[in-house]
Amino acid sequence: PSLVNCCTIDWFTPWPRDALLSVASKLLGKIDLGEDGALAKVSNVCMVIHSSVREASERFLVEMRRTNYTTPTSYLELINLYTGMLGEERTINNAKVERYQNGMDKLKSTNVMVGELKVEIIKMQPKLAQAGVDAAELIEVVTKDKEAAAVVQANVEEEAKKVTAITEEASVIKLDAQKDLDEALPAFDSALKALKSLNKNDITEIKSFAKPPPMVMFTLEGVCILKGVKPTWDDAKKLMGESTFLADLETFDKDNIKEKTIKQLKKYIDDPGFTPELVEKVSKAAKSLCMWVRAMDVYARVAKNVEPKKAKLAEAERTVSEMSALLAEKTAQLNQVLARVKELEEKLLNTIKERDDLQLQSDLSTARLGRAEQLTNGLASEQVRWDAELIQLNQDKIDLTGNILMASGVVAYTGAFTSNFRSDLIKIWVAECQANGIPVDAAFSLERIIGDAPTIRGWNIQGLPADPLSTENGIIVTKGRRWPLMIDPQMQANKWIKNSEEQNGLRLIKLSDGKYLQTLEACVRNGNPLLLEDVQEDLDPALEPILMKQLFKQGGRLLIRLGENDVDYDENFRFYITTKLPNPHYLPDVCIKATIINFMITLDGLEDQLLGDVVRKERPDLEVAKDKLVVSMANDKKQLGELQDKVLKLLKDAEGMVLDNEPLINTLQQSKVTSTMINKRVAEAEETNASIATAREGYRKAATRGSLLYFVIADLSNMDPMYQYSLEYFKLMFNSCIDASDKSDDLEARLQILMAYVTKFLYLNVCRGLFERHKLVFSFLITSSILRNSSEIKALEWNFLLRGGLSLAPPKNPDPAVMAQPIWEACAAIQEALPEQFGGFTDHIRDHLKEWKVWSSADSPHLMAMPAPYNNSLNSFHKMCALKLFREEKLVFATEMYVAEKMGKEFTESPPIVLAEVFPDSKTTSPIIFVLTAGSDPTGSLIKFAEEMGFLQKFQSISLGQGQGPVAEKLIAQSTKKGEWVCLMNCHLCTSWMPALEKIVENFTTQGVDDENFRLWLTSQPSTFFPVAVLQGGIKLTNEPPRGMRANLIGTFTNLGAVEWDCQTGRDGRDELYWKKLLVGLAFFHATVQERRKYGPLGWNIRYEFNTSDILCAKDVLKMFCRKFDDMPWSALTYITGHVNYGGRVTDDQDRRCLMSILETYYKGDIVVKDEKYKFSESGIYYTPAVGSYEALMDYFDKLPGVDNPEVFGMHDNANITFQLQETKSMYEIILGLQPRVGGAVAEGERSPEEVVDDLAAVFEESMPPLFDHEQAAPQMFVPTENGAYLSLDTVLLQEMDRFNRLIAAMRDTLRELRKAIKGLVVMSSDLEAMFTAFQNNLVPGLWTKVAYPCLKPLASWIKDFHRRITFFHNWCMVGQPSSFWLPGFYYPQGFMTGALQTHARRYQVPIDTLNFQYIVKAMEGDEDVSDPPEDGMYISGLFLEAARWDRRGKKIKPSNAGEMMSLMPIIHFNCVAMLSTVNPEDYQAPLYKTNLRAGVLNTTGQSTNYVLDVGLPTDEQPRFWVLMATALCTMTND
Repeated sequence: PSLVNCCTIDWFTPWPRDALLSVASKLLGKIDLGEDGALAKVSNVCMVIHSSVREASERFLVEMRRTNYTTPTSYLELINLYTGMLGEERTINNAKVERYQNGMDKLKSTNVMVGELKVEIIKMQPKLAQAGVDAAELIEVVTKDKEAAAVVQANVEEEAKKVTAITEEASVIKLDAQKDLDEALPAFDSALKALKSLNKNDITEIKSFAKPPPMVMFTLEGVCILKGVKPTWDDAKKLMGESTFLADLETFDKDNIKEKTIKQLKKYIDDPGFTPELVEKVSKAAKSLCMWVRAMDVYARVAKNVEPKKAKLAEAERTVSEMSALLAEKTAQLNQVLARVKELEEKLLNTIKERDDLQLQSDLSTARLGRAEQLTNGLASEQVRWDAELIQLNQDKIDLTGNILMASGVVAYTGAFTSNFRSDLIKIWVAECQANGIPVDAAFSLERIIGDAPTIRGWNIQGLPADPLSTENGIIVTKGRRWPLMIDPQMQANKWIKNSEEQNGLRLIKLSDGKYLQTLEACVRNGNPLLLEDVQEDLDPALEPILMKQLFKQGGRLLIRLGENDVDYDENFRFYITTKLPNPHYLPDVCIKATIINFMITLDGLEDQLLGDVVRKERPDLEVAKDKLVVSMANDKKQLGELQDKVLKLLKDAEGMVLDNEPLINTLQQSKVTSTMINKRVAEAEETNASIATAREGYRKAATRGSLLYFVIADLSNMDPMYQYSLEYFKLMFNSCIDASDKSDDLEARLQILMAYVTKFLYLNVCRGLFERHKLVFSFLITSSILRNSSEIKALEWNFLLRGGLSLAPPKNPDPAVMAQPIWEACAAIQEALPEQFGGFTDHIRDHLKEWKVWSSADSPHLMAMPAPYNNSLNSFHKMCALKLFREEKLVFATEMYVAEKMGKEFTESPPIVLAEVFPDSKTTSPIIFVLTAGSDPTGSLIKFAEEMGFLQKFQSISLGQGQGPVAEKLIAQSTKKGEWVCLMNCHLCTSWMPALEKIVENFTTQGVDDENFRLWLTSQPSTFFPVAVLQGGIKLTNEPPRGMRANLIGTFTNLGAVEWDCQTGRDGRDELYWKKLLVGLAFFHATVQERRKYGPLGWNIRYEFNTSDILCAKDVLKMFCRKFDDMPWSALTYITGHVNYGGRVTDDQDRRCLMSILETYYKGDIVVKDEKYKFSESGIYYTPAVGSYEALMDYFDKLPGVDNPEVFGMHDNANITFQLQETKSMYEIILGLQPRVGGAVAEGERSPEEVVDDLAAVFEESMPPLFDHEQAAPQMFVPTENGAYLSLDTVLLQEMDRFNRLIAAMRDTLRELRKAIKGLVVMSSDLEAMFTAFQNNLVPGLWTKVAYPCLKPLASWIKDFHRRITFFHNWCMVGQPSSFWLPGFYYPQGFMTGALQTHARRYQVPIDTLNFQYIVKAMEGDEDVSDPPEDGMYISGLFLEAARWDRRGKKIKPSNAGEMMSLMPIIHFNCVAMLSTVNPEDYQAPLYKTNLRAGVLNTTGQSTNYVLDVGLPTDEQPRFWVLMATALCTMTND
């Protein structure tokens, strides 16, 4: 409440459908789903996948008792996985399609080309012949024309030589003239450039001089001379004033300068100051004019020398021209001739080329044809395979969206499930995809869709089992986005991971390692794979960054924070986690961080492994050959795949005409040769493998037997946490059996020998580690597993034996007095459930009722023949089913007989544990573990054995407890070096040190032990904290206290010893007499209170753990009383022993009364006074022997019966029936608890469990009564009294009606919801799943018992009882108060009793606390015999008397009739009287209980909630007689 008051409660419920759809739509909207409208469809399927997994997880918990959680994180993981995987697989698929399509296209085009080439070659042959004839004729014509052309060509060449000589002479003249010109032209060109650089402004600048500078004037005078004007300033200015001045200078006729002008210029040219550089200093424009003047001078002088040369050149060129014209004429004639020759030659060349082309084309076509045939023939088989593969790939391309969605769901969600749950989920998902129009492979296989065959074969070689579940697990490990957490109790995944990652530098750690974080950090940094082994249900928070992949980038580096350090993250890092826990409960916070994968071995997987072990031992040649074949076939198939990829790649990369690519064809041919060889080798290997497999199959029976036995042994851990056996240990024993069993050349005989030996050897080895109560369970599980596997026991038969049945409409009982109604209904149920064996069963019983009564009433019906014809028509198992109906308590004996019949008597006997026989099986590395029960102590026998082995001086022991762990660790370390034995006692008391013990034992194997004589002995009571690894690797021995009075007495006095027996010798033998007599009595008392526990509620309402400390304390008290008192104070001795020493444990008043009544038998004066005449029981077998020696006492105990008769406890012989029934129920409840909680596959014609339960629920729902409404009650009911209150009994009725209304509403609602869930209309919650299972098992659902009255009846009887209760209260409400009250119908009988007293008190105006009941048993048997109610009090009906019967003649209680456990009492008058007059001391105050379970929760008054009150019943016996008999009244039976 304080939490509720101080906190705001926020309920996190599963995401609704709308939320799931919304999230999927948003996240999937970012990717290409292939078609319009696919987003809504895929989102809907994602929602269904998540919802179906949630439902499957609830069913998984109910049926398999295994937990699996789905969270929103799981849903996001599904979507993220899908988005990533879809893109990857689409790319891979497209690449494959492209490769195969390209290959197919090339092959198809080649096939077409072959036909075309053949036609083309045929057409080419005539053309090729004609081309040869035409070429020969042309060669002859061309030869003649070439000879004529040669003569003309010689003449032309002679003339050409002459022209060439004259031309060369003209060239020399021209070069000489050009040389002179080259001297003047640069200066001229420079002057022109300078002139062009001048503009009008430059000339204006010169003209602007009023009196030009001397050098400017000097320059202008030179210009004037060249231009033919006076060299004066005025004329110069006029000249410059002309608009074309500069242009005229540029176009000046330099070739015709007169000689006179040149002479006039001489004085200017020769003047040293008339240089461009000097003139420039005065005027830039004048510089250009200066350059022009000097250039004209140079050119004029050069031109004078060049002119003659020009004339000579002109003459030479004229001569060349004339001769060239003549040469051209002759050359033209030659060209005509040569052109004709050339034309003919070209024609010849074309003809030859055409001929060669035809030949080349013919050769090419022939070569292509050859290569095409090579290609098509070589790849013919590939073409067929590629075509099929291409069809599949194209279909996969269509189905890609759905297939990858399925694969993502499998990887993200199904790892924790077993194979059948995975199959069911995939069927649901595929159907949902089809319903939504999403293309998907109807026969979806994870292995085919995203698996890689060569990789999977490699996994198998590396140790991964080859069964489909393991293959799926391997794919989930490698494809999942989260790191895998593998449930691996048999170490299959561990072995596979170690082998597959060894080459990558795998490192191993455990959370118990001190430096595991350092190893983790190193692996993350270096990219090594890491395997974390043996985790428990909680993971170290330090691993969270790794599990959540909390990576970040900093400065271009990929980092992860581990602890306080940022570590470089290598993307090659891989992280694997394994646990040995067979059924771990990982909470959601772990489920969202890791992919949980169930690697528990399957029946088929183990069978294959064991088959290998058998064949390896029996036919090593076969197994060696098989192992080699597996490797070679894997390598060959891998190589074939690589060759195929190579061929496809070559075809894809080939450019142009494939048939012209000779290197490609040769490579393909070589690949074909290689692949042919490999294919041949693979075919031969497969043929050999098939023959090996056939030979190996002959040994499968033995492997099947071994596999069945292992799974029976593996299930034992569900009975007790100490029953742990590893697969490695099992296979070690299995292989040793193969070696040790007798050999035979006859295979069938050898298999029978081997199976028998393995079964017996494993039974004996496992049995020594089982408690007695579980040994028959184990042997029956072995028997039934073998026979169910061989179909000798059918599923329906097995189900009926364990769960019983229910008949909705049984026929009428012929005689309820002879055949009890529950038995009759059970007979009808078996008739319906097993019609083949029990057809007409009820009719036969009706017709032969007397025979069935005789058989069912016999002391040992399991030993008697059943009434014909069933004795012969039914097999032993069917007879067990029938025995369950009539005498269920005898089923335990029938089970033992059945095991003996099918397996042999040795499977019903467990040999005694002899340490000398067990010790040779022990090793230094394997501890020997004593599994204890309360009161057992193997220390004495262990010390005795150590003495026999000569190790008493080397035997060290320590009792574990707080702070003893380090001491034990030190002791072990010393003893391993010295070769001593160490015994660690009471390991269950030191739970915190158990992980350290596990590490120590592990080090024995990894690091070795110095001395081979060392042995570790452990003792522990069953504890879930005891290390599983130690249990699996150790030898387990159970140590239980002795069972039975004789064994208990011997054990007590063995512990006390002779010294304690003879310790009292004073007062002339008086002390010895009292001491020994009473000590024996005390020992009997101690044995009695312990052994009564086996009778369940008849022995004690509550089971008390009386142990050795109780008798030791009581013994010391007795010793003190014997010494100190002359007259024994019996009352004080009895009080201290009963109420203090033993009574301190007792919490129930009725049990305390029983305890004191038992003690009264053994602590009284008669035991001393009467000596041997005083007997403890009527048989006279049990008494205190005469005072004598210790040996004489032990001899007396040895002669006592080994099997206790109930009379020694003061109980009726019927108590044995209770004991046997309790043993039977306990045994079959254990077996039922090991079964899956739903039926298996349904055979044709049978109804499924869902149909059966739905029909049952429909019948129940239809029979549901309406709610009670007190407004509709009879007029006299619920009438207020004067003070406004209802009558007391009316109030009681209102309260009861209210309680029943709650129950009716709950039943109606749950039945409706269950039927909807079965039809799939609502989610099958865990509560509804439990209700479904309860209906199957004929049990009342927990949803009903929460609001129902206490009742131990099975479902069928419970429903009838429910309707009877409803009818009773309905009649009371609608008719009025009944004349007698059916007390079993009340929820709260105590309230009704109070209401009855209150009614009397109000009627007579007396205080209610002064009233009590007086009980008068009437002659009336039932309600129908009661006509009127009593004047005072009330009549009560429906009570049953247990462990006694009512004598209707003597009107007293008497001992029960044989076989009658409960008898119906007549009507009892509960009369209200004054309290002082109620109790008759001679009457037996029989406690009245609601159910015969008797135990209940203690309420505030100190009474059990199951207890109602004491009813005084008259008797001829002392009340303590009935107390010891455990006689009590109950409101109902259990059937």
